Amino acid sequence: MSVAGAPARSAGELDAGEDVERENVAGEGWVPAATLIPPSLRQYMARFEQLNPLQAQAVPKVLATHGHIMVVAPTSSGKTLIGEIAALRSIVTEGKPAVWLLPARALAAEIAAITRRWRALGIATIELTGETNMSSEAVRQAQLWVATTEKFEALYRRASLKEFIDRIGCLIIDEVHLVGDATRGATLESLIARVRAAAARTRIVALSATVSNARELAAWIDAELVRSSWRPTSLTTELVPFDAPARGTREAAESAKDAVLLPLLRGLVSSGADAESPHDAERGASAVVFCGSKAAVVRTAAGAAGVPFRGLALETVVESCFRRGVGIHFRDAPGAARALEAFRARRLRVLVATSGLSTGVNTPAKFVIIRDLALGMTPLEVSQAQQMFGRAGRAGHEAEGFGYLLVPRDEHDVWAAKLGQGYEARSRVGARLGDAILAEMFLGSITDRAGARAWFEQTLAFAQRRTAVDLEATVDELVRRGFASETDGVLAVTELGALTSRLMLDVASAGEMLRTLAELPHPTSANEAEELLLQAVAVSARGLRERPVNERAYAGFVDQLLAGWSPLVVARASEWFGARVCMAAAQLALRMPDRAHEQPPLGVSMAEFGRAAEDVPRYLAWVAALGYVDASAWAPAVAGDLARRLTWWQLTPRPERGSGRLLWMLERMVEPQHQRARMPDLWRRARMAGFAAPEGIDARPRGVDITPQAFTELVGARAGLTLGPLVDLDLHFGAAVSHARVTVVARTDTGQTIATSRSMRAPLSLARPSGRGERLALDAFLYTRDGDFAYAGAMAALPERAVRADPFDDASALIEALPAGPTGLAHPRGVRRLFQGERRRLRHGLGPLIERDARLAPIAAALAGHDATPAATVLAVTRSLRALLRHADRAELRSPRDVLRSGEASEAEVQIALAALLASLEMDAGVAISEGHPVAVVRVNERWMLAGPRHARPGVAEALLPESLPRRIEPVAAAETPAVGSAAPQFAWMPEFTAGAS
Repeated sequence: MSVAGAPARSAGELDAGEDVERENVAGEGWVPAATLIPPSLRQYMARFEQLNPLQAQAVPKVLATHGHIMVVAPTSSGKTLIGEIAALRSIVTEGKPAVWLLPARALAAEIAAITRRWRALGIATIELTGETNMSSEAVRQAQLWVATTEKFEALYRRASLKEFIDRIGCLIIDEVHLVGDATRGATLESLIARVRAAAARTRIVALSATVSNARELAAWIDAELVRSSWRPTSLTTELVPFDAPARGTREAAESAKDAVLLPLLRGLVSSGADAESPHDAERGASAVVFCGSKAAVVRTAAGAAGVPFRGLALETVVESCFRRGVGIHFRDAPGAARALEAFRARRLRVLVATSGLSTGVNTPAKFVIIRDLALGMTPLEVSQAQQMFGRAGRAGHEAEGFGYLLVPRDEHDVWAAKLGQGYEARSRVGARLGDAILAEMFLGSITDRAGARAWFEQTLAFAQRRTAVDLEATVDELVRRGFASETDGVLAVTELGALTSRLMLDVASAGEMLRTLAELPHPTSANEAEELLLQAVAVSARGLRERPVNERAYAGFVDQLLAGWSPLVVARASEWFGARVCMAAAQLALRMPDRAHEQPPLGVSMAEFGRAAEDVPRYLAWVAALGYVDASAWAPAVAGDLARRLTWWQLTPRPERGSGRLLWMLERMVEPQHQRARMPDLWRRARMAGFAAPEGIDARPRGVDITPQAFTELVGARAGLTLGPLVDLDLHFGAAVSHARVTVVARTDTGQTIATSRSMRAPLSLARPSGRGERLALDAFLYTRDGDFAYAGAMAALPERAVRADPFDDASALIEALPAGPTGLAHPRGVRRLFQGERRRLRHGLGPLIERDARLAPIAAALAGHDATPAATVLAVTRSLRALLRHADRAELRSPRDVLRSGEASEAEVQIALAALLASLEMDAGVAISEGHPVAVVRVNERWMLAGPRHARPGVAEALLPESLPRRIEPVAAAETPAVGSAAPQFAWMPEFTAGAS
């Protein structure tokens, strides 16, 4: 099969990512640039003398059309110039800022390099990727943003930039077909839908490589379609079949590929020098081989160079291959930049690389070979294959290109059909619908269910009508899980939802982190606290636990790094190797920084751990913010310290435990765009001056960006907490800030309760814990709105008149405001028959009744008497619920909300309501069946137990939800009563994280 274009080269000066070269070819639609580019823009485009056929077709429309435009053309056809014209029209002609979105950092860097020359002509440009951070003011001053999609979306969610974003005149979306990408497509689709729905329309100029459903995409964007098949060089592609072993080892499969690829590669490179022009004969033909993994790159390069690779250090293999004319290129490969430059200069004939080289990198390859049908653990997409083939026959380097794809012989026809049909962009927003709707609520573009439907009608999913979604259920789920609220039909994000959306966490990961944090045991040391928290975050966050790392190569080293950790903590992460890699990365950065610079074992890259360590702080920052958002004890303080130490672990001297608060203050003195350059010196000066915490820094340091007024406000935002007397059960305290939350864990010999308040003026009313004794142990945590924290522990005499609060008072008031619940279940012959029926149908019906419901959480907490230990909570909720509800014989099974509202329940309804209440407290809860009756089950201290059985014989139960439960399940029992007077603050190790706070 082949895709042929005119063998002429496109116009323009070849530099910094340009796909065009200055050359006028008569009779092919080439026109002088001056005839189409207006004088006001010519000074910015002076390097172009001629426009190629695609550009000549598209530029007039980009300049004249007021609506959206979509330009579809093959790779290397010169679409970058079209993007430049669109940006200049908005900035120069219309006086509005422009944004240029790109899918990858490498592409953003290429475009930023092109537009940087505009600065000398008065246009302020800024590059925004995951590696850069900017203050809102610096972003507002720019006229052109060159940004990755994810970075722009993050900026979109900054409240301080809303007014600026509303003024954007043009949004250039490069590689818009990646709306169908499984990883980033949902974010891009949501963003486009938002822009389309906005009243003040920002003009979209979408650029795309060849895509089979271009008309459908253009119709969705409501854009005029400009389509061209013109390409400056011809490209011919071919499938190369090989005989994959039906059975056998991985080595056998790899060898089958080698047997076909290596002779093909040698033949192409050696024959390419004698079939072309004398100029080609002098320079020889060159080839890029794309592999699906780093290990495959090393293997293929060594085979092509004829050098050994097994048992040798990577640096040794790289040097041996380089001397034989073969370069190795992948992220973190030794000398990767040198190999790419040598290949561009034609000092190397072969470059073997991962897919990272396929986007935005101009190379002089005549041949491209795609070795693998998977990239890491992800199947190769047609769009990715097209992108790789597009590296062959690049304008200005080769007159024609040839692409080869290795396929198993039995998949030849399948891939022939795929490539023949081309890439079709399909909506991906359905899989991330909850995240998308939450983001729109956070941004204010969705305020009710009708608004949610209106937004969805702007998505590609709606346009294609191929994705079955339930908007109502998605909104219900956000409300039920506490990320959003609904009052009189008005939807709004809660503080938890705003935090989750602002930090761009997915709802599933955030919900899982809440559940996991609620189940964590109380640490007995600072080390254990760090390990428990890092494990909880790494396992809960999808982006961390699913990290694609070769377990065979890394497992031994990861186990070695985690050898000193608590075996229980490591065991909790046993199911997810990606999570253990992140835990090991934190271990390296925080406790073994010197080892990060040692030579790693064969097949292991230290840079992999460095990248993992960079990814963890965002999730830790989310946990840290829970201290102000919700009633939390120790975890947010430890998370805040860990997040900043992991971010700045390479500072000198190394940040030690407890220095996170000092880093917090120093960060706020420097604008984000200056932090990487200035923080090392600021940190060193602070440590040399003897500062370990923010306290004591009362004069504005030199060399900082913060104004004197802002510095005074920063000093006033530092956390400080002192505990005063306990009068009855009212705790008096002193706080140094006005915007903060105080949470206190009160403990007797056998029980504990938790109380919280945001009032820094009134005493905090504690709930009396159960148990005997005359002393009360107090652990108090203060979390400021700005991110600082403090801790204080104390012992107090338990007031004689202190009585345990009546759980019904608070619960009754909360139940009055409880909305009706989902539809319940019924059976013509009663509940007993219902639970003797078909299990799959019963699971489907019960699931919604016992899912976590944030609206039940305050009722459950009240019924628990604010007990904080898991077993005590379960027993208290069970006892209070039975006392709250009158017994009633009923044939149907109502929702827990309806049961609570009615004040009466059958025993089956009590058990279902009990499971739902425990689940609302972020406990793992479910339902089993014993003797035909439902019984609530709950996981306490890693064991499934019966929450409150009445009909069941202890220990005998049949699993229902979840489907897998132990056959014998014992009831939850009260903890043994220790000796009177044993109460003491539980978190005596906390001062290690709050250095300087009082």
